[in-house]
Formats: sequence, structure tokens, C-alpha cells
Amino acid sequence: MSRQCDICGKTKMAGCKITRDSQGILGHNKSPRMPNLQSVTVTDENGQKVKKTVCTRCLKKMKQESN
Repeated sequence: MSRQCDICGKTKMAGCKITRDSQGILGHNKSPRMPNLQSVTVTDENGQKVKKTVCTRCLKKMKQESN
């Protein structure tokens, strides 16, 4: 499964994990933030069923447009 949305192209983002203790902040560690991707079967213009990897934001938009 690819780690990119087939519709909007969303990929992983960088974030910071902050290490703390009782005195305060000890340091920052970079960690990847992955998008919530789902496998969906969609019909294209020709009427054929195609399997796509879609983020949940695009999936929500697709459901709103179909109603």
C-alpha cells in the first residue's frame, strides 16, 4: 500500500516528540506523522471499478458529493 493519497497527494509530515521530566523540557525528537489512508473501490468514467488509496478527508468529500 502506498503512503500517498491518490487524489490530493497527501504524504507524511514531520512532527516533534517532546521529552519532559519534572524540571521541564529535555529535548525534541523528530517523528513522522502518517496520514490516515484507506483502500477504496471507486468507479471511474468508463464504469470500471478501480482500487485507490484515499485519505479520510478526500473520502469524506467523495461521500458528500455522491449524496
